[in-house]
Amino acid sequence: MISSLISHSWKEKMRSPIWAKNMLANLFLAFAAIMICSYMLILGISLKPLLYKFFPDEDPIQLVNGALIYYFFFEFTIRFFLQNVPVLSIQPYLHLPIKKGSIIHFMLRKSQLSVFNLMAIFTFTPFAIMGVGSEYGALAGFVWWLTIVGVAMTIHFATIFFKKKLNDMPNLLVGLWAVFLGLGALDYFEIVSLSSVSDMLFGAVIGQPAFAAVPIVLWLVFYRLNHVYLFNNTYPEELATKKEQAKISGDFAFLKRFGRIGELIALDLKLILRHKRPRNTLVMGGFLLFYGLIFYTQDTYMEKFDHMFLFVGIFITGIFLIQHGQFLLSWESSYFDFVLVRKTTFKELFEAKYYMFVAFATIAFVVSLGYAYFGWRIVLFNLAAYFFNIGVNAFIIMRLSMMSPKKIDLNKRAAFNYEGVGAAQFIIAIPVLLLPYLFYVPLAIAGYANMGLVLTAVVGLIGFLLRDKLLDWLTKEFTKKRHEIAAGFRAQ
Repeated sequence: MISSLISHSWKEKMRSPIWAKNMLANLFLAFAAIMICSYMLILGISLKPLLYKFFPDEDPIQLVNGALIYYFFFEFTIRFFLQNVPVLSIQPYLHLPIKKGSIIHFMLRKSQLSVFNLMAIFTFTPFAIMGVGSEYGALAGFVWWLTIVGVAMTIHFATIFFKKKLNDMPNLLVGLWAVFLGLGALDYFEIVSLSSVSDMLFGAVIGQPAFAAVPIVLWLVFYRLNHVYLFNNTYPEELATKKEQAKISGDFAFLKRFGRIGELIALDLKLILRHKRPRNTLVMGGFLLFYGLIFYTQDTYMEKFDHMFLFVGIFITGIFLIQHGQFLLSWESSYFDFVLVRKTTFKELFEAKYYMFVAFATIAFVVSLGYAYFGWRIVLFNLAAYFFNIGVNAFIIMRLSMMSPKKIDLNKRAAFNYEGVGAAQFIIAIPVLLLPYLFYVPLAIAGYANMGLVLTAVVGLIGFLLRDKLLDWLTKEFTKKRHEIAAGFRAQ
C-alpha cells in the first residue's frame, strides 16, 4: 500500500506539465537544499572549535544548550511561514476500499522528510558526537541528539496542526504571538532568563537520559492530533466545497468614491485577500517592516555604514511594491483574456495598480516613522527612499513585469513556489536597489551626504509629478505586447 502511494506521488510529479516547465527552478531548489544542508553540516562540525575560540572561558555545551530555545523559537517562526502543509491528491482515494487512516499516515510520515528537519539534524549531529559525546560519553551524546530530533519533529507537527486550526480559529495566531512576545519581554527585562531555562532543560537530559522521553512523547502527541484532525476533516463533499468556505467578504465601498480607478483597486485588494500566494506577499510585507531593526540596532552601521540605510529604506517602504509588482500581470494570468476585452482602458488598469502601490508605500513609510527612535537621520533616508519608490521604482517594476510573464496559480502555497519566476524577477533587483545610489553616492563621497538624499528624493518626486506621462508610456508598451503576453499565458 505504501509503495503504491509513493509510486503515485512520484508519477504525479514527473508527469505534471508544470514540473517539466519549471525544471530549471526545481533543479535550483534541489541545489539550494543541498547547499543549505551542507552549510549546516559544516557549521555543526565547526561549532565546538568556534565556541572555544570566541568564548574560551565558557563551556561550549552550556552555550549551545542556552541558545537552543532561541533556535527553536526562530525555527517555529520560519516554519510557520515557509513550511508547506503535507499534501496528497487524496480525493481520488476516498471512494476506494482503502483505509483513510493509512492514507493520512502516509501523508504525515512523508512530511517528515523536510529540509527544516534536516537542518536541525545536520547542525547538531556533529556537536552531539564531538561535543556532548566526547565530554559525557556516547549514551549522553545519543540521548541529547535524540532530544534535539524530538523537539524538531514536535515543532514540525505542531506547525502543521496550528496552520490547520487557523482556518477554524483565526485568533490562535494572535495567542501564539502574545505568548512569544511575553516570553521575549520576560527575557529582555531580565525577569526570567530564557537561556538559563534552556540550559537547564537540555542539560538535564545529559544528567538524566529518561527526560529525553518528553520530546518524543510530544512528537507522538502532535502526530496523533494531526492524524485525528485530518481524519475528521477529509471527506469528498467537504473537499468539493472547501473553496466556497474560504472566501473573504468585503467590497471596499469607500473606494467607490474614486470612480473606476477605485473599483479596480478594490478588485485587486479582493484578489490579494482571497488567494494564498498574493495574500502571502501582504503578510510578509508586514513582517519585513521590522527589517530595519537588523541595521538600526548595530553601532557599526550607525557610525560607519549609514549609507546602507538607503537600501533598507527602499526595502521597507517598497517591499509590497517589489513583492507584488514583479508579478503584476501574472496575478491575472488565469483570466487575462478577459482583462483585454473588459470595459476598462489599459491606462485605467495601470493607474489603479500604481495608486495601490503608492498607498501601500505611504502606509509603510508612516509605520517606519517609529524608527525615529534610533535617530531622525533614518527618517530622512526612509523619506528619500519613499519618494524614489513611488516616482521611479514603481514604473521600472511595472515595465519589467511585462517581460515574458509566467502563469501563476493563485491558490497554491507561497513557500518554495517558483511559479511565475522568470528572468525579469532576477533583473528587477538590480535597478530597484542600485539605481538610487547613482544619485546619492557621488554627493556622499564629496562630503554632501544630506544633499545626496535630497537629490534622490527630488528625482523620485519628479517621477511622481510626471506620473501621467509615465503611465501613458507603460500603456503604450503594454498595448504592443498584450497579444504576446496573452499567448504566453494560454500556452502554459
